[in-house]
Amino acid sequence: MSDRTLSGKIPGPALWLGLAGLIPFVAGAASLWVNISLLPPAAGLKLAIIYGAIILSFLGGIRWGTAIGPYDSGRQTMEFSASVLGSLAGLAAAFLPAIPALALLIAGFLMQGLWDVISVDAGRLPSWFGRLRMILTAGAVVSLVAALLAVLAT
Repeated sequence: MSDRTLSGKIPGPALWLGLAGLIPFVAGAASLWVNISLLPPAAGLKLAIIYGAIILSFLGGIRWGTAIGPYDSGRQTMEFSASVLGSLAGLAAAFLPAIPALALLIAGFLMQGLWDVISVDAGRLPSWFGRLRMILTAGAVVSLVAALLAVLAT
């Protein structure tokens, strides 16, 4: 990871909206560990999986947008193709049993986060985006791992 990945001020709206976007992950995982009257465990598990699928798809949309850049046709084809993998993984997770669904989402978020950091290092994304993605990926993955551990413990 280069200094470029860790530099640059994250724009306030991106940071605050991104952090707010972690609330459903945290709530879903927490409902599996503690009694939350508004969110029973089954609904919390469904929330974690479905929201994870939606956000993984959203991240693919960001990558689709970067693929529009001035790349040669071979590179652009690869970028467009890879950008839809998160959406496909999220869709699959929505229909899998809880354990493989959570494992797939965890892997998807880690791979997407790595791709984003590599792209920042290569200069294809703004420097602040790498830091933001590391923060948000960590929040999502920790929540999904907590949900997975809760499911495994039952």
